[in-house]
Amino acid sequence: MCGRFTLHMSLKKIEETFKVEPSDVTLPPSYNIGPTQDVLTVVQRDGKNILMAMRWGLIPFWSKDPKIGNRMINARADRVTESSAFKRPLKSQRCLVVADGFYEWRKLDGKKVPMYIHLKSNEPFGFAGLYDTWRAPDGETVTSCTIITTDANELVAPIHERMPVIIPKRQYQSWLNPELQDVVKLVSLLSPLPARQMQAYEVSRLVNAPANNAPECIAPVAEA
Repeated sequence: MCGRFTLHMSLKKIEETFKVEPSDVTLPPSYNIGPTQDVLTVVQRDGKNILMAMRWGLIPFWSKDPKIGNRMINARADRVTESSAFKRPLKSQRCLVVADGFYEWRKLDGKKVPMYIHLKSNEPFGFAGLYDTWRAPDGETVTSCTIITTDANELVAPIHERMPVIIPKRQYQSWLNPELQDVVKLVSLLSPLPARQMQAYEVSRLVNAPANNAPECIAPVAEA
């Protein structure tokens, strides 16, 4: 699964990585992003990549209660074509959720040890995401998203059995292109990123509390 991640890279770096149009959509740097918070995403409009802020936790357009989004922060890659909430967005409402690292908790001696996982290149990257727009009875609209997860690679497996899908740069345009609606081809993109491109290390239990949001959250725990 993916329940907490980070994004503290500069807007310039994000724009370069995702080749997005200039935008005034920004969010403050965060070292502890959690469900229901706004996250930075990339979508494609008229052939151009643009940034959008979305709420993390997908609320299907047909839902009567927005609280359903609290349970839809993740979508399993092996079930995404079957879910009533996800199969429609999979066809034409795909996004990249921008991140530069994520947390997972390893079970050790009956305790959960927080681990921080990121690219060896220290580059920002995009989680495979789906989004939808929900309209409240009073007319308010909420655009929200979910992060797709898959089986863990060799690096993440000792920590957790699942990991978020990280879309490789060369596949950004395929994933974002709303005209690509071949479900078989889309699902083929939902593979674990090779472990050789990633690294993980233990961090402080500060990250366990969502209120803690500072660089100390990603600082490596010094070995005794």
